[in-house]
Amino acid sequence: MTLLARWQQLVGIRAEEGRTVGLFFLHNFLLGIGTILVYVSANVILLENHPERNLPLAYGVAALAMLAAGKLYAHYEHHLGLQRVAVRVLLAVVVLTGVLGVLVYAGHSVAAAVAIMAGYRVIYLLTNLEFWGVSAVVFDVRQSRRLFSVISSGDMPAKALGAVLAILIHHHTELLWLLLTAFGAYLAALLTLRATSRRHEVAVQPTRRAARQEAVAPGLQRWFGSSRLVLSMCLSMLAIAIVTTGVEYSFFVNVKHRFHDQALVMRYVGGVLVLTYLVALLMKLLLTGQALDRVGMRRVLLALPVVMLGALALFGGLHLSGIANSMLYFCGLFLTLEVLRRAVFDPVFLVLFQPLSPPERLEAHTLAKGVYEPLGMGLAGAALFLLAGGEGLTQGAMFAWLGVFLLVVLFYLHRTYGHYLVELQHAVRRRFADADGTVPAPTAEAENTPATPAEIRQLIALLPDKARRADASARLLRLGTTALPLLTEALRTSTDEHLIRRVAQLCGRLTGAASRQALVELVRQSHLFRREAGLRALRSFGPAVADEPVFQDLVQEELRLAQELLHGQAVAPDMTLRDSLEYELTRLQQRVFGLLLQLYPPQLIADAQRGVAHAARERQANALEMLDNLVARPVYQALQTLLDVAPPAAKARRFENLLGAAATSAPLTETIIRRGNAAFTDWTVAVALRQWHPTPYTIEALLPHLNSASPLVQESALAVLNRFAHDAPEGFQYLLTAHPTLASLRMHHAASASHISAAERVALLKNTALFAATPENVLSSIVPIMKEVSFDKDHQIFAKGDLGTSLFIVYEGEVGIFTGAQQLATFRAGDFFGELALLDAEPRSASAIAQTPVTAFRLDQEDFYDVMEERGEVLRNILRVLCQRLRRQNEAVKL
Repeated sequence: MTLLARWQQLVGIRAEEGRTVGLFFLHNFLLGIGTILVYVSANVILLENHPERNLPLAYGVAALAMLAAGKLYAHYEHHLGLQRVAVRVLLAVVVLTGVLGVLVYAGHSVAAAVAIMAGYRVIYLLTNLEFWGVSAVVFDVRQSRRLFSVISSGDMPAKALGAVLAILIHHHTELLWLLLTAFGAYLAALLTLRATSRRHEVAVQPTRRAARQEAVAPGLQRWFGSSRLVLSMCLSMLAIAIVTTGVEYSFFVNVKHRFHDQALVMRYVGGVLVLTYLVALLMKLLLTGQALDRVGMRRVLLALPVVMLGALALFGGLHLSGIANSMLYFCGLFLTLEVLRRAVFDPVFLVLFQPLSPPERLEAHTLAKGVYEPLGMGLAGAALFLLAGGEGLTQGAMFAWLGVFLLVVLFYLHRTYGHYLVELQHAVRRRFADADGTVPAPTAEAENTPATPAEIRQLIALLPDKARRADASARLLRLGTTALPLLTEALRTSTDEHLIRRVAQLCGRLTGAASRQALVELVRQSHLFRREAGLRALRSFGPAVADEPVFQDLVQEELRLAQELLHGQAVAPDMTLRDSLEYELTRLQQRVFGLLLQLYPPQLIADAQRGVAHAARERQANALEMLDNLVARPVYQALQTLLDVAPPAAKARRFENLLGAAATSAPLTETIIRRGNAAFTDWTVAVALRQWHPTPYTIEALLPHLNSASPLVQESALAVLNRFAHDAPEGFQYLLTAHPTLASLRMHHAASASHISAAERVALLKNTALFAATPENVLSSIVPIMKEVSFDKDHQIFAKGDLGTSLFIVYEGEVGIFTGAQQLATFRAGDFFGELALLDAEPRSASAIAQTPVTAFRLDQEDFYDVMEERGEVLRNILRVLCQRLRRQNEAVKL
């Protein structure tokens, strides 16, 4: 691994994101150089004379200028589009830097100094709005959590460099060189922005969302935001700006009072700024992203007001003990606040707006940074200007001020977090839902006509029967609680997996405590596919506090299994087993979501589960973010690991950090064979059997698979047995002595083996366009319903007008499709025809005739409905392929 790759892995940058992050980092670095050099120039002049009066005046004037610049930016952002306005912002900043250079050269008055500071603030605002506006569009909420702390750290080394220059600057003439350097940096930032635009579409794409209750009237939204999240965040920013202005003012004034020499003042201030930016850089790169993952959004969001309130309390204690030093204290307070703002709060603040739609996101950022933050600075500057007369503002008044507004910040940030969760839910919610956002559970009224236990058992026994299933289910539902005891008995005692699934569905519709308890018992079984059936049925029930420990233990059990699967996937000898285990992990994720439905608000978990599976990247990111703020942190981190795109070995290491070392060191193939179809799909068991090399001491683990109901598993088990008989004849003879029926089983299988094996059938399905995107684990469930059929040359397979109820897949030979004498198509090995009959039994639109001797497989509609009901992936892939065919036909018609 290269040094660059190691560094990207350390800070959480994925390989495909490297160039984009590099461009944003460089862009922010160049903006930071330009901005800090203008800041140094302004402070060199401002701190020369009466900073107690000049600083508040500069704050007020700068706030007015920023408000005007923010409104102009918002206007042009709305009318010109983000990409065009970003370029024009940087051009305006270049011009403004030139104007400031003229002021530095010609003006040495307080008015010139105030104008320079106002110019700096405007430049800072415009570059901030431009940079973060582009970032908010390019990155989604999950990338924001990982990358905003990295790309926003680009200006930290630049600002540290500017602070070093501040130490060295003593004369006005030297400031011109700083502004000239800033001029060049802004031009380079403009070129970097153009490179970014060529790589990414920097445009605001509106997204359709469900209706949301507005925070304020539409006419006031330009001032208060379009949602409660925006309003509470903006009020938080206003209070933070007031606190920041007060702390910065106190720091500069105390330094000026301590060091009267201008060179010493700039040296001290520059040293503190260097330390601040370097500490902030390290925290942003190495700690912010990890802190978000480990402690969560809420705690990181509230860190700034909580730590600052603690710092105020610390000074109170030091002051009472008589050891307080005002200058050192305000120096530490300034450093702490700046580090928290830049390394912790700013990246989180930007993430908070990501669940909004792109237009709302940009409007919210512009409103917070362009209106409320300058307004807070202006209010603080006006108050300081009025109060800072005579001996200046007393420390008691300053601390009361800071304490009150920090409590305001804490209050509004707490509300902001709550509104953030609401916006996440809104972002992943379906556009069409019930008014209360919940899915009503079906109920069943008891039938007046009684039924004997024997009659109920007979109805239960009919559930696997395709022809009589519907009537039996309807009758059992009408019987209601009368049938429930025998239904729960069937769940406990039956070995027929199809029957258990049908009975679980019925129990899910018979809502009641007894029905729920029966399903909970089903979920607790070690047979994972029965657990899936129970979890699907439990969706009709809400969470119950009494059952929470059961489901929490089951979540941990599933995560332990995930850890074992990831370890096995990391060392799997071939791609076949790795792909099979990937599907098992997908099933495991679905079970975990089913368990979470019984631990947390079901609608939120269901929305998150749909969002995670959604094709849109932003929808997936919002769903993960909602889970992060909803479920227990270790569970979320495990889910995030499973859903991340990363090598299995890396995922396995993360699970070790979460859960500790794996509970077992046995090879995964042995675990799969030992647990069999109770925990894994037929295909995974068959793959594990083919890769297993048993010994005379372990061969007995094969016996259950020799009698498996799955033809694929049984076929693989017999192949293992035959190989063992060849490789270890003495061990095989000992096995035959202990189990004499094995000889007849081998002979019977050899005599009755199908012309085409189960493994070949899976391969055939996988090679057809209809099932190419379907995992083999799912295709193995189709094998039992594939009926092998043969046709002689010129045999009519079906005629135009016949009722179609079957799909055909060609294994050997050629089939022609005709309308009268006109041949429409020819199908060969691997092709399929008659697929519409799987979804709708309608008359055939053409005739199918064997052109040569043909061997094919027939899939009947009723059998296929059962498979689609159990495995939704099959239906999704069929619909996808049919849509593609329909598009091609439409395009052909147009031509």
